[in-house]
Formats: sequence, structure tokens, C-alpha cells
Amino acid sequence: MQRTQIYIETDMLDDLRQIARQMNISVSEFIRRTVRREIHRHKKDSLIDYIDRMEPLESFADVDPETYVRDLRSRSRLLHE
Repeated sequence: MQRTQIYIETDMLDDLRQIARQMNISVSEFIRRTVRREIHRHKKDSLIDYIDRMEPLESFADVDPETYVRDLRSRSRLLHE
């Protein structure tokens, strides 16, 4: 872990202290959790954006996804044993 310093307005720091106290954690831990959650959300949003931009392969252009999955499942050995 690396130490860093940030500048925060006094009223914001007071709010952070109050929330951290209610959660029974340090202000530093609250900030770490919040930053971690935001990083995760950003990465997730980036992945969703990437997937949304994807286009199907030409060989699957006319394939209905639900029918395709249903067909795969009907032939699965694991599901029928």
C-alpha cells in the first residue's frame, strides 16, 4: 500500500468522518472502499461499452441467440446425465 495526500474541504472531511464512524472504519478505509467501487464501476462500464460495440460474426448474423443457446443446451451431455 502506498501513502498519498489529498486536499478536502472541511465540511466534506466532517461528513467523511461521520460516515466512517457510523461504519466503524477509518476515513482512509472509507476512501479506499469508495475509490475501489468507483474503479470497478468504471471498468464494468468500459466492458459493457466494449460489448455493446461488438458486432456478430458474419456466420452468426442470421442466428437467433435464444434459439442457438436452447439448441446447445438440448445437446449437452452434462444437462442430460
